[in-house]
Amino acid sequence: MAGRKAGATLQTPKNDAPKNWKQSIKHALTLLFVIVVLGTGIYLHQADTLPVKHVTVAGEIRHTDKDGLVAAVSPFVRGSFIDVDVASIRQAGEDLPWVKQIQVRRVWPDTLHLVVEEHKAVARWNQGGLVNTSGAVFFPEHDTLPSGLVQLNGPEGTSELMARRLIEIQQQVDELGLKVTAVSMDKRRAWQVDFKKGLHLKLGRADGDLRLNRFVTVYGSSLNTFREQIEEVDMRYTNGLAVVWKDGQQPDFNGTV
Repeated sequence: MAGRKAGATLQTPKNDAPKNWKQSIKHALTLLFVIVVLGTGIYLHQADTLPVKHVTVAGEIRHTDKDGLVAAVSPFVRGSFIDVDVASIRQAGEDLPWVKQIQVRRVWPDTLHLVVEEHKAVARWNQGGLVNTSGAVFFPEHDTLPSGLVQLNGPEGTSELMARRLIEIQQQVDELGLKVTAVSMDKRRAWQVDFKKGLHLKLGRADGDLRLNRFVTVYGSSLNTFREQIEEVDMRYTNGLAVVWKDGQQPDFNGTV
């Protein structure tokens, strides 16, 4: 049986599939959308497209002048509403003496709203400073310093410690009817306390809590009888105390108090 003659097989080329016109339209619309978004973004970020026209101020403000605050942040209110420099505006406002914190909110389409939190002073600090509720020191204008605050005197960097100590001391002497007017700590960390009506208390460096407790006990049990005559009580003794009397007011008694 004769074998078959090998030969090449001819294949008929297939025609290219017709273009999917729906897919082409989809791609075109996607490209158009991207172009529109990019164009809109560029347009909105132009400084003259959405300029900031108004700056409003809110918050519990007692010491900060609102017009002065607006004037302080105005140099940074530039550019469009979208990309205005919020960080610089916040910093400019918080550089004012009584301003503790500012929140900057955008109000569409042309307003910046500043929500202000002022420092709340709890004591005076050294010369011309104030201590807030967090123990931080700030320095407002002299004519805005509140009256009637306790005076704290201490080394730089100790304001938080001294503010806490003031609260502790006042709580302990409340039962004695004493009102703290000043707390001082020198560079050697020696403590002194002044009370209303001129009573001065020396606690020294060591065992401050123990000495204060001993003062509260002794004063409450006997010394308070002579409160109008006492100028100073010195607790810097291991097992006792020393009393300095006001001039000409030393009581006539024998023995110990």
